[in-house]
Amino acid sequence: MASHAMRKGLGPIVLVEDDADIGRLVEHHLQKAGFATRWFRTAANVIREAENHPPVLFVLDLMLPGIDGFELCQSIRKHELLRGLPIIILTARTSEADRRLSIKIGANDYITKPFSPADLITRVRALCLRLPPA
Repeated sequence: MASHAMRKGLGPIVLVEDDADIGRLVEHHLQKAGFATRWFRTAANVIREAENHPPVLFVLDLMLPGIDGFELCQSIRKHELLRGLPIIILTARTSEADRRLSIKIGANDYITKPFSPADLITRVRALCLRLPPA
């Protein structure tokens, strides 16, 4: 069954994850669930690429080389074209302070590693269902 995002003809899910094993795992499960994906290992070109090919949702790690996930989340929320898109934080950082800060700066959801791929897909689908009609 095609995902809600694919049926609506929306853009890909942007995954920003520097760990190759986790990136492959997340990408595999998102694609298996019917989502197109774009995987970035750093935050460096994410905004520019998202401007050119708007995604349906972002999945961000917090601990990235260079620009971290907090900064990227804030940049997305300040960007006129991207600010309304859902953001899921997927991170090994388990502190309540990190969770609260992520939500405060604009993340819609926060998932800690290790994580259940099925739970991730459920949360992605839930956020996609809340998107306005295309």
